[in-house]
Amino acid sequence: MRILFLTAHLPYPPFSGGRRREFELISRLSKRFEIDLCSVTKTWETDRRYVDIMRSYCSSVNLFKAGPSDMEQYENYSPQMRKHLSQEASSHIHRSLANDDVDVVHVEGYYLMQLLPLETQPPILLVEHNIEYLLNLQRMMLATSFQEISRCWHEYVYTLKWERIYWKRAATCVTLTPEDKNAMKKLEPYIHIKMIPDGVDHLDTNGASETSKSISKKKLEGARGSCILLVGNFAYEPNIDAALYFSKHIFPLVLQGIPNAKLFVVGNEPPPSILSLGVNKRIEVTGYVKSLTPYYRIADVVVCPLRIGGGIKIKILEALNAGKAIVSTSVGAQGLDLSTYKAVKVADGVTHFAQSVVRLLQHPEERVKLEREAMAYARDLPTWDQASEGFAKCYEEATICTSKNTTEA
Repeated sequence: MRILFLTAHLPYPPFSGGRRREFELISRLSKRFEIDLCSVTKTWETDRRYVDIMRSYCSSVNLFKAGPSDMEQYENYSPQMRKHLSQEASSHIHRSLANDDVDVVHVEGYYLMQLLPLETQPPILLVEHNIEYLLNLQRMMLATSFQEISRCWHEYVYTLKWERIYWKRAATCVTLTPEDKNAMKKLEPYIHIKMIPDGVDHLDTNGASETSKSISKKKLEGARGSCILLVGNFAYEPNIDAALYFSKHIFPLVLQGIPNAKLFVVGNEPPPSILSLGVNKRIEVTGYVKSLTPYYRIADVVVCPLRIGGGIKIKILEALNAGKAIVSTSVGAQGLDLSTYKAVKVADGVTHFAQSVVRLLQHPEERVKLEREAMAYARDLPTWDQASEGFAKCYEEATICTSKNTTEA
């Protein structure tokens, strides 16, 4: 069976949540299916260096530059759609589908649906990492000026419009959390939706070569017992907001209670606003690191202060799997079963969040209890093999339905 797999970046290296999930899925699905990978990327110069790695998993890999456009003809498109325009990619996809040897089109994000022909014969499986229109509402709630509110409102309207259009075009929609599935069902009760959660047992893509020794003693000086870790892909705006929110508003309150606390801000592509946080000697901004493992080893508390987001957060799954004490906003904890496992301390608001971090740092026995809960929860979380099997079943069901409809016609 041949799968045309559309992504908004090359899945390797897996330094963001989206890349990680796509790499984990493709590395497994390619053992059973022929994967034709088509990636429309905003980071072409970086991604092109790793195409050969993905070719070791896929039957073919085609990488195209995303061409953001503000042209008048696209003014009614959502922002995400405008960021992922590519006539070259669209032409390639049209040609691929015209050959009539593609069995399923797998699309990672509604905004890539614009690249498909209006009449697409193979069944489409559309994966929504987030319900994007809900993120626009979250941004609007955080807006501080009329101009921002107006912009967020318009983005909300256009995103909602196009998401609903493309959900109905897909044979099957896939969400990562029950919350997102319910949100889609409320708007479009007749579409076919499956929930396939992400796995937690990531492949080791760095050969475990980097150890905790790679973090210099100087960085850890005076921070033993009070290390705070914040992980994020800073090419993604909600992670920038989260890091600035924590560093500027919450961390100063933490330092009042724990003067020797050290914050590590770890993740690729930190913009100037994030790099400038390093002016504070109690904050270390690392940029991209080959492995997060040594940082999880030395972290006493992992924080996820997201104010904008949906779906399940890979960073939370990683922290649970590492058996860490976690403090998160309710947005960051979406998709988790915290009624069964008290594995994450949920805190909304600056004061509540800071108090929760300080308490865990001051009371090791409470931190250890939370760490044990995290490890117990991680053992019950899905694996990537289970997630891959879920997609394999979706592919097979979609082709059976298509064959049945063709026969009946």
